[in-house]
Amino acid sequence: MTAYIKTIVIIYFVAFGLFIFPSYSQADKTTDAYPFVYLFHLYYDNGKLFADRDFEFKYDLIAEEFVPETITTDSPYKGEIVSIKGSVLATFSFDPKRGNASFKVGKISVKGPYFADAAKVNFYDNRNQLLLTIDVKESSFCNDDGICDKDVGENYKNCPNDCKELLPSLSPSISQPPVAGGKPSPLVFIIIAAAIIIVAVLVIWVIIKRNQAQ
Repeated sequence: MTAYIKTIVIIYFVAFGLFIFPSYSQADKTTDAYPFVYLFHLYYDNGKLFADRDFEFKYDLIAEEFVPETITTDSPYKGEIVSIKGSVLATFSFDPKRGNASFKVGKISVKGPYFADAAKVNFYDNRNQLLLTIDVKESSFCNDDGICDKDVGENYKNCPNDCKELLPSLSPSISQPPVAGGKPSPLVFIIIAAAIIIVAVLVIWVIIKRNQAQ
């Protein structure tokens, strides 16, 4: 009987794995859309901006969604993110004094939205004069070369210039009927697992009956 019980347990875990593994694999695919922001380490000195010398790197990448800074001044500074091809990807405003009119000199941190094909970020004062440029190519994996290099993480969402969007087929495949949402329902795996367990129990029950009859 012990061998039969072990067999049931093994079959159960195999069936359970068939249900869990596809669900886990599908959930893991959401990492492509995870947002990042630049966190620049700067030093403000009477209207001028410099890279903070106390940091080994001029900026870090933070795993969070970019939220524009709340501006309370009428003359904010501006950050300009420039792509590898030289086009402006985005601009963002910030106040180096953070609303403190008496602030003259000190360290500041400025956040900006991350782009996979960014080459540099320009910082301008409230008179639109260029104060500082920080190179960000080291953290950009999209090179805008017209080739979709999936091995380095390029896809349509983060590198549309290299990776073109795949349009859905006009005629659905006959051998693979479409599933709602594009993914198999978890109910399918539950039914399969239950069917495997039921069949296994029936087979083992028949074997036990035959052994008792002999």
